[in-house]
Order: sequence, then structure tokens, then C-alpha cells
Amino acid sequence: MLRATGWLVGGNISSQALRLLSNLILTRLLVPEAFGLVAAVNTLYFALVMFSDLGVWQSVVKSERGTQGEFLGTAWSVQLMRGALLCAVVLLIALGFHLTGRIGYFQSGTVYADPRLPPMIAVFSLCALLQGLESMKLAIAQRELKVAYLTRLEVITQVIAMVVTLALALATRSVWSLLAGTLVSAAARTAMSHWYLPGPSCRPGWDRSCAGEIVGFGKWIFVSSVIGFLAAHGEKLILGSSLTTETFGVFSIATTLMMAVMSVYASLNAHIIFSTLSEALRSDSESAARVYTRVQQIADAFLGVMAGGIFMSGHWVVDLLYDHRYQNAGWMLQWLGLGLLAIRHQVVEQLMFAKGQPVWVSASNSVRAISLALLIPAGFAAAGERGAIAAVVVSQFSSWPVALWFKYRNQLLTLASERIWLPAFAVGVLAGWALDSALSTILK
Repeated sequence: MLRATGWLVGGNISSQALRLLSNLILTRLLVPEAFGLVAAVNTLYFALVMFSDLGVWQSVVKSERGTQGEFLGTAWSVQLMRGALLCAVVLLIALGFHLTGRIGYFQSGTVYADPRLPPMIAVFSLCALLQGLESMKLAIAQRELKVAYLTRLEVITQVIAMVVTLALALATRSVWSLLAGTLVSAAARTAMSHWYLPGPSCRPGWDRSCAGEIVGFGKWIFVSSVIGFLAAHGEKLILGSSLTTETFGVFSIATTLMMAVMSVYASLNAHIIFSTLSEALRSDSESAARVYTRVQQIADAFLGVMAGGIFMSGHWVVDLLYDHRYQNAGWMLQWLGLGLLAIRHQVVEQLMFAKGQPVWVSASNSVRAISLALLIPAGFAAAGERGAIAAVVVSQFSSWPVALWFKYRNQLLTLASERIWLPAFAVGVLAGWALDSALSTILK
């Protein structure tokens, strides 16, 4: 686990450094509206991906038959059918935005009213086909914690996409350069999943018992993914109908910077923590409880320090790296930093999945999604964009009672699992305050 974690963290640091470098260059070549449009396309597409998630990878990782040829062939067939269906749905969504735009359904000046959005969504449908063609070697590598291969694959595809995006942006200064980079990245990832990753190749196939296991587990993953997306990214869907394209672009810069931190945690959850907890549960429940407590402590220390530090001094990242057009991303980043504390319970959500109880994850995500739907419009009506961003942060904490109740029922709510996050946050606040004071003295 530690060896895999080292590769994953190192890969994420490299990936985020490349993403930050690319972002800094692109913000000087493109206007904020470009980032707002691409953020809207990405959000809508990701929503559809999550809405059609059947947990194919999780099934391969979790199942006792996950390495058998008939199981992998069936899993790939399910993935291919999902990709084709997703492509068709994306094209219908693009047509819907085109028609609603012609009749003036959305308020003029907002992201969803922009005439460039429908064709961009239509082109993005190719990503669905490319993802459907990805090899099952990706799932096997995750199951066996071959994170070194996965990390190299992600970094290589990101470098390829960055080179293409920057070259096109420099030549055209067009928003389409961002879209082209995403498509190239998807194509490179699919190709490398077949010829770079180790392991035997498999062919699409069908086995009724394997399909039954995948669908039986996947129906709960589907429900959880739909609600999970609304809980984690629903604010973008809501804000897209309220904010101007420029403001939405600035917000996307703040969320991109926040993802530099959150992606490390998310990758550890998906690639390391879930696999490790699943393996521990295959041994005994006491072993799983010990592993959970240790992992939760590590996560709380990281998230607490980062949340406090970003809340106190996160605006300096924007002040020092971006021009005046993006300065409002500074206070957005500070407020969003508090949300890092809210996601500490994603560790226990991985345990819910590993125990085969994703209904708990659905309940947790439902609470967050409902909070977003209720609080963001109210916040925007009361205090404009600042009220809306505050509502986003507050909503992320609304699901804590569900996680705490699950831990209590499973005898996981102990002092050892809860004693780290608050002291870590205090340390982060003090460190952020010291950094903010020092930079204010030096630079102002």
C-alpha cells in the first residue's frame, strides 16, 4: 500500500504541476469565457458519465472472479455498450441545447445560452466512444495495485494533451484548442491501455452469471454515482444557469486550483484505499477496522492542514500567478478550501463500497445534493455570487451525520478515528496566517 501510495502521490504531484503550468500559459492566451465554456462542457459530460456508471471497474476489483477471462470479457462488453449509448445521449443533449438556445430559453449572457456550447458538446461525444474502448487491463492494474504503470500512463497522456492544447491555443487563440486537447488525451489513454499495460489481452464476451454479478453490484453503483455527481459537482450545473460565462470561467479557475489538492485524495481513495479495504475485508472485520482507522487518520491530517492553510492564504496563489482578470478566483479558492474538511468521510464511503453497502453512500450523497439544490439558489438570491459560493461550502458538510451514524453502527466511531482532523485544521490555520502575514509584509 505504501509503495503504491508513493507512486500515486508522485504521479499526482507531477500531473498537477503540468496542469498548473498549462493553465498559467492558457490563461494568457485565452479569455475567461473560454474556460467557462469548457468547464460547462466537462461538467455536463461528466454528469452523463456518472449517470451511466455501472461500477464495471469496481466489480473487477471486488469480485473473486475478477481476473477470469469470461468475467473480464463480459465486463468489457458492458463497458462498450455503455460507451455507445453515452455517445448517443451526448449528441441528443447537444441538440437540446441548440433548440433551447434558438427559442431563448436560458437567460442571455449565461453559460447555457452561449451558441458555441452545443457544437462543443457534440464533438465531446467522441470521448464516450474512446472510453468504451479502454482495455480491462486498467481495472486489473488497479486491482493488483500496479500503480506505477497507471501513473506513467496518466502522466504521458497528460503531456501529449498539454502539447497539443498549447500548440493549438498559440496558433488559433480559440476555445476549441481546449477541446482538442481533451480528445487527444482520451485517444492516447485508450491506445496505451491496450499496448502499454501488462497482462493478457481479453476479448468482448458474455457470461450470464458474470453479467448478473456486474449488474447486481452495478445497480447500486449507478444510483450512488448519479447522486454522487449531484453532490460533488451539482453546483456547476446550477451555477451555469445563473453566472455569466466570464464569472463561470473565473470560478472554474478556482475549482481547478482546488482540484490540485483534492485529486491527490481522490486518487488515493479510488486506487489505493478501496482496494486495500477490500483486501482487508477478505481477511476479517477486525483487520478492516484497523486499516480504516489508520487510513482515516492519515487523510484527516492531510485534509485538515490543507483546509486551514488554503482558507487563510489561498488567495496568494491567484494574486501571484494570474493577471487581474482572474483575481476573484482568489477569495473563491479560500472559501472552497474549507470544503476539504467536508470530504474527510470519503474514506468511510470507500469502506461502505467495499462492504457491499453502497446504499449508505447514496444516502450520504442525497443529503449533499438536496442541500446544494436548496442552498445555492437561496444564497445567490441573498448575496449574489458570494452567497452562492458560501452555499456550496456549507452544503458539503451536510452529510456528516450519515457517515457518523454508519461508523457508530459498525463500531468505527472511536476517538482514534476522530481526534486528528480538528488539531490538523488548527495547525493549517496558523501556518496559513503566518504565510499570509509574511507575504503581505514582503509584497505589499
